[in-house]
Amino acid sequence: MLQSAPTVPPHRVPSTVVLAGATAWKRREAYWFLVAVIVPAACWSRYPALVPYVFAIVLLVALTLRARTIARWMSMLRWGTIADVETVDTALRGDRNLRLAHATGWNVQRRWYTGVVTESAVRYRTGEARGHLFVRGLPFTTGVVLAHSKQPSSAMAISDFPCDLQLDGKGRWAASFPRGFWRQAVATSAMYGYVIAGLTVSLGYR
Repeated sequence: MLQSAPTVPPHRVPSTVVLAGATAWKRREAYWFLVAVIVPAACWSRYPALVPYVFAIVLLVALTLRARTIARWMSMLRWGTIADVETVDTALRGDRNLRLAHATGWNVQRRWYTGVVTESAVRYRTGEARGHLFVRGLPFTTGVVLAHSKQPSSAMAISDFPCDLQLDGKGRWAASFPRGFWRQAVATSAMYGYVIAGLTVSLGYR
């Protein structure tokens, strides 16, 4: 099924995408930051010299992974083309209670969801190349799929991005922040601020 008229990359990507990627809330990252809170507290009395290293490692790994994610998003938006979805196979993956993003065309709805989570195997075509990607959450319907023009086997659903996106007819991306984004950005900033403060304080006690 054709999702939109294609435009030729490269596209101009606004700095909004970088800001969104730098401050978006990530549940898995938050879990590991929680571990970083517990481990230093347990080590403080017996191994105080190790505490700064724990904070430094967690901070370095988190920043590296976030930078790689932003670079991937920027590359996909700059060189991505709108793929034609050919088939969708959906499998059930159990009950969950989590926040999901689901796309209908360009429109992405983000909300908390309690119920059965699915994994959709989406097969797409871009030019003569074909590929597939997996979309976890609600069943995939008509969301836009972007395939990398230089690596057609690499693709992303528009719902994978933390900001709302729209590609105009001149190949320029328009990006905006969804409702509730700034609350998540504040939480992310506070989380990183805690680790930086912990690193600073623990260095002072060495």
